[in-house]
Amino acid sequence: MPDEVVTVALRQEDGFRFSVDFGGVPAGAWTVDENPPLGGGAGPSPSQTLAAAIGHCLSSTLLDCLRRARVPTRHVATEVHATRGRNAAGRLRILRMSATVRAEPVDPADRPRMDRCVAVFEEYCTVSASVRQGIPMDVTVERGAIGG
Repeated sequence: MPDEVVTVALRQEDGFRFSVDFGGVPAGAWTVDENPPLGGGAGPSPSQTLAAAIGHCLSSTLLDCLRRARVPTRHVATEVHATRGRNAAGRLRILRMSATVRAEPVDPADRPRMDRCVAVFEEYCTVSASVRQGIPMDVTVERGAIGG
């Protein structure tokens, strides 16, 4: 199977506020912004969107495993904490992330099958596993007018 490229486009609206286009996915209008004092806090910050991506991936991956194992759940709820701080060079970074995923099987007799999913689901979460490994990244800055 060939590699899949996922594209997200951002366009500056004002200050540090950007609109986000998810490449044809009907996500509605998304606005992202830096928190004050840098930005206006008009939308989630980069740290919050990273935490949301990790939380969504973990939640979806566990839910997929539970459904495949035929373990009905009441709800899946996830909370992600991103600890920001300075690295050794004094640069602001996400130093640590933690996630808590809550899921309860409808039938307590399904707990052994749920436990099997809990033991393996993280291996299949694309986003958290990628972030945990570190992702090679190419960055290009193009100088010139923006079209459209």
